[in-house]
Amino acid sequence: PYGNAKVNAHGAITCQHGPEECLLNTVEACAIDAWPDVKVHLGFIYCVSDLVMKNKHREWESCIQKQGLDPRPVTECYKGERGHNLSLEYGKQTAALVPPHQFVPWVVVDGKPLYNDYGNFKAYVCKAYKGYPLLEACRSLGLEADNNVYGPL
Repeated sequence: PYGNAKVNAHGAITCQHGPEECLLNTVEACAIDAWPDVKVHLGFIYCVSDLVMKNKHREWESCIQKQGLDPRPVTECYKGERGHNLSLEYGKQTAALVPPHQFVPWVVVDGKPLYNDYGNFKAYVCKAYKGYPLLEACRSLGLEADNNVYGPL
């Protein structure tokens, strides 16, 4: 949750699309921190992103209610120093990406950027997956033959 934001010499963060984007980036950083279970925070972030796409970003708190989550840890985080520090940390992680991000969303699978082909994310992940058995999501793509770590499946 950082995107194309910038940090000035005083540690203030400026976001590409303005203060509301910075707020939501911080809220999402706080959600990841407050609800470490990826299924929980990803569900929340998906809900917020959906509202942003519908130009209803000011309704982001409804996503907490829809998920049946306790709003206190996220609210305390994004309104306080913790939220700002998490955003700075995500900024450092974004700056350290290899290869460096060029735009948002920036998706890298197995060290290779997907550029604008992130719509095929599942296929890239399945082709990179070396585990056994093949994931059900990959079977549905018909990629059984691509996973030859243990021979044909």
